[in-house]
Amino acid sequence: MILAMMAACSGPSSTTGDDVADDGPPIECTAKPVQAPGAMTFADISAASGIQGHNMIATPPTAIPINDHSRLGFIDLDNDGCDDIVAHDLFPNPQAGIPYTHLVYKNNCDGTFTEVSAESGLRDIQAGFFAFGDVDNDGDQDCFAGLDVPLVGKTSSLWLNDGHGKFTQKAASGLEGAPNATVAANAVFADFDGDAKLDLFVGNGQTSYAALDDLFLGKGDGTFTAARARLAGNIASPSNGSVACDYDNDGDLDIAVAVYGVSQGGAQNFLYQNDGAGNFKNVAVEAGFASLATGNYWISATGMGKTPEPGKAPGTYVGSNAFGLTCDDVDNDGDLDLVVSSISHPGGDYSRTWSDPTVLLLNSGAAGGYTFTNAWLDRRLPYNEGDVDAATVDFDNDGRMDISLSRTDKYESGYTTELQKGWLGLMHQKPDGMFEALDRSVGITDEDHGPGMKGAQNHAWSDIDRDGDLDLLIGARDQGGGRANLLFRNDLGNQHHWLALKLVGDGVAINRDAIGARVTITIGDQQLVREVRSSRGTYNSMDTRVLYFGLGDLGCVFDAEVRWPDGTTEHFKPAQTQIDRIATITYGAGID
Repeated sequence: MILAMMAACSGPSSTTGDDVADDGPPIECTAKPVQAPGAMTFADISAASGIQGHNMIATPPTAIPINDHSRLGFIDLDNDGCDDIVAHDLFPNPQAGIPYTHLVYKNNCDGTFTEVSAESGLRDIQAGFFAFGDVDNDGDQDCFAGLDVPLVGKTSSLWLNDGHGKFTQKAASGLEGAPNATVAANAVFADFDGDAKLDLFVGNGQTSYAALDDLFLGKGDGTFTAARARLAGNIASPSNGSVACDYDNDGDLDIAVAVYGVSQGGAQNFLYQNDGAGNFKNVAVEAGFASLATGNYWISATGMGKTPEPGKAPGTYVGSNAFGLTCDDVDNDGDLDLVVSSISHPGGDYSRTWSDPTVLLLNSGAAGGYTFTNAWLDRRLPYNEGDVDAATVDFDNDGRMDISLSRTDKYESGYTTELQKGWLGLMHQKPDGMFEALDRSVGITDEDHGPGMKGAQNHAWSDIDRDGDLDLLIGARDQGGGRANLLFRNDLGNQHHWLALKLVGDGVAINRDAIGARVTITIGDQQLVREVRSSRGTYNSMDTRVLYFGLGDLGCVFDAEVRWPDGTTEHFKPAQTQIDRIATITYGAGID
């Protein structure tokens, strides 16, 4: 329902302890009816934006065993308030003598980018992915370079930012690992032990190695102490993706890990529950996250997706070939849910029949003990065999979270229906909580390879032009003839009211990145929840750290609660945050 055309907001606005701040003047909130997504929702600005400069787009003359490396994300490297792009060149294979190379594009804050790979110092680092965080609390983003394959004489490494996007290696950081043996697949920065210093979780193995995961505790000076023993229940597995979020709403960050390989120990996912002091226990089985009782959705004749695997119990059900995962409040009930994307093959041997496909795991909340139930089929989401990377995003600012899925098209020959092809999937949530697959209907298309967008790997969302809606960056896997990455400008979301909050810690009580801070927007009978996180999923897709809330037709009378990682809460009213703008909230200092 559209609330008052003019919203004059009153009541206490910002509270820390017993402090109450003045509301300020009322805001103007002219109603904007919600528009449905259509053919002009996204515009391809890949070439015009400059993000394809120096990206290898020609097929190498000699075949390379690993055919591409389309991993990427957004991060503000030079502290100008605009998210830059870090990507990784196509066609690397350092084990075959073709080293890793990386791409860095500076955001000009107008929807265009300038390529600064060499100047950044990141260009030639031998690493399969990057993770960013302010490890020394000096106000800029430092870089963990994770090496995902064993290379002679090489390790993972840490690189410190000079504040302007120039990186220098930090020797003996404690994150390196053993030479010739590192198989880091993903990593998340977070303050797991509550000391305002960023720690690092590293998921090891990717799709090829059974390895133990790692935990490193930060000292706040760019050095770390190994703390793997704090991960109780850590079993050698191919950890293919990770994300940190407070799934049990107790004020600390837990870690969800997507595990690959139904033929390797059943591929049981991990859910490391934090005790608040940085000690973890794997509770995936009791939470319903390790593996599902039900099997592949596509085998409908046997009731799959609903029928339990015979003769098995929790912890022994066949798991999944999981890749991406993300953590967000998908159903607007105040609790964080999980989406896990998996390549699940229908039929064939026993493990394929019962392997878990992509899932939407809704959180039961406190009443249900923070356990998860798969709602993929109930919410009318389609099965696809090739799901790789998963994100949750309110791309149209209607107040409901949508789901995006990048996919490989290598399995599509077995299907005749469009939803089982390798198109990038954009699942739009409707007012009744059901989803509709938009796929090619909203302007996400690769003109060089036919209509639609096929064969993507990682993807990420950020408001590149700061106009209020989230734009889409796609790691475009080779389709023959090489293929540069793609960028699509969102032209729909800013037609609706929105609010964006950038949270900043003080570096003393709260880590400067404010990772782990949670914002809850209460508007009528709805709650919109977001948390600040560093990255998500397989090979570290990185969305913007600014928290975006679509207000749709919910009106503009709301309470915004910020819960900082130390438990401090602050409340803000619309007159303070305003709407249709990006507001900065600094711990202990209020709104900029």
